[in-house]
Amino acid sequence: MFPTRPLRIALLGIGKIGRELVRRTLPYPHFTYVSISDTSGALLDQKGFSERDLEEIITLKEDGGKLVKMEERHNYSESLEGVTDICDYDVLVDVTDAQTYPLLFKSLEMSHVVVSNKKPMADVPFSAFKELISKSERLGRVLDFGVTVGGGMRALDLIGQLGAEGLERVEGCLSGTMNYLSQRINEGTPLSQSLNEAMGPPRYYTEPDPRVDLSGMDFARKLTIIARLCGRSVEPNDISVENVVSTELRHGSVKSFLEKLPSLDKEFANKAEKARERNRMLWYIGSADLRRDEYQVGFREVPFGDVFTGSRESDNVLKVYPRSWSRPVTVIGPGAGVPETVTGIIAGLRKTYRPLSRAAECARAHYKR
Repeated sequence: MFPTRPLRIALLGIGKIGRELVRRTLPYPHFTYVSISDTSGALLDQKGFSERDLEEIITLKEDGGKLVKMEERHNYSESLEGVTDICDYDVLVDVTDAQTYPLLFKSLEMSHVVVSNKKPMADVPFSAFKELISKSERLGRVLDFGVTVGGGMRALDLIGQLGAEGLERVEGCLSGTMNYLSQRINEGTPLSQSLNEAMGPPRYYTEPDPRVDLSGMDFARKLTIIARLCGRSVEPNDISVENVVSTELRHGSVKSFLEKLPSLDKEFANKAEKARERNRMLWYIGSADLRRDEYQVGFREVPFGDVFTGSRESDNVLKVYPRSWSRPVTVIGPGAGVPETVTGIIAGLRKTYRPLSRAAECARAHYKR
């Protein structure tokens, strides 16, 4: 089902994911962009940007430019908060890596929200997370954050469908970067070489600063969101996290970090070798024991033939243990990656079609009276 009119989108972030989202939706008349933002501010066009406008914006960003350079040709706001004050849109799409919680909370008063950004869902107190959910339900807004865990696999949809009350445990490798590194380390590839492969073309699995992935904090955010969706009052610091990066490498530039990373190669080669001697493999895994309220992220040894060891590239692996079931529900497939994430975002956008169509029907009925 398509909306009865074009879906007016305010897009926060025009990096790799934002640009791919625009490209993928350009051919379809039921999507139109009325606001596009980056760290320099927001461009606004209440009638919707033309295809030519969007192509120029994409070219500007791919050349390393900022949207402020186009302020003379379009309406412009220096602050993202200004978007909610002067722009009429149906859905706010957040693909940034910033703390946007206040903006999402405010936006729910006037629009639906689709978010791939984990920070406003995880890096706030549990009470704030609940308040955001409650506000969306009270106002009848779609608040979709399905891609924050598992990317295009939308792992949260599965957890929600099975019913949080009936789950005992969830575990998996929900980091495309760390799953790839686990594969390569077990194949005997040095950690530093594995990370360079994950960072560069054609993969681009890592965050701009790969220490975000290696620290386990990005993974911990995903585990926090899972636990919160299951009704647990969990904060990020409640999760025991193994940081792969040694203390002396946690500060300084990315370039400096990558130059020093080979100093960790021997340590992880030895750990993988010891696991092999026990007929096991070393894998970076997160687990949420919902009965004991215990949450962990880090390297563990798993048997040869375990589902983790059959994953490839940036696959995400999720095992969900429903109460009283004889075995877990297992999902495995590409999670990280720009195309996969964008597919999941578009699925979130589709959730807004029905509410918009319903609102249009109510408006028509009111007009006829």
